[in-house]
Amino acid sequence: MRSIAEVAALIEQASHDLRSSLNAIQSWGYVLDRSIDTPAAPAQRALDGIRSGMQQQLALIEEMEEAVRLLADERKPEWETTDLRAAAEEAMADKRAAAEARGVILASLECQSPGGADFCVQGDGLRLAPLLRHLLIHCIWRAPAGGSVRVHLVAEADYVKFRISESPPLDRSRGASRLAVLTDFFGRSVAEAGAHSPRQSTALLLTRRMVELQGAQLTAENDNCDADNVSVCIAVRIPRRPAV
Repeated sequence: MRSIAEVAALIEQASHDLRSSLNAIQSWGYVLDRSIDTPAAPAQRALDGIRSGMQQQLALIEEMEEAVRLLADERKPEWETTDLRAAAEEAMADKRAAAEARGVILASLECQSPGGADFCVQGDGLRLAPLLRHLLIHCIWRAPAGGSVRVHLVAEADYVKFRISESPPLDRSRGASRLAVLTDFFGRSVAEAGAHSPRQSTALLLTRRMVELQGAQLTAENDNCDADNVSVCIAVRIPRRPAV
């Protein structure tokens, strides 16, 4: 517990320092905005870009702050009955503003239950909700302006699958390589000697660890049947009952 408190204190101080610098930049942007009666179009776009970048950086700091705290938390899971449909809708509501700020379309939740099963699981109360939020924000950050992110739930007898479709890359030829990279990352494959492992986002690093603690399964899937037009989905199969 002492190490968790120390890590939390360190992250809190680092976040404070980062926010202080960003607030200073925001203040200067405000001064510039007020000093010019009618900014030229390029200047106005620059000021808008500063504001947008500021908000995104502040949101990123918050995500990283929570992620590090969760990664350092070694407490055992606290199992409780969780309705994944309600949890997914709550995560989407929480991140909808972030999607709108980036010009990304966050579609309504799609639910399927072929056998009429519900969407309830025995989830870890400490980590399940952050898992959903961070995986969702990862896909939102990756999506280009005008892109879309879709969230699906599929209820099966032994598990419920939470699946997010990444916005297709502008270069469709990159879909297959993206699928392969995620498959290796989720499977913790070790790169061959001399090979470079692609860097992944903080949100994905956290998601992988939260999934492992949840006793769930994390995979990358092709949303299309066409191998030449790969559209990547990230899927988490959460068992209805924990294995331990």
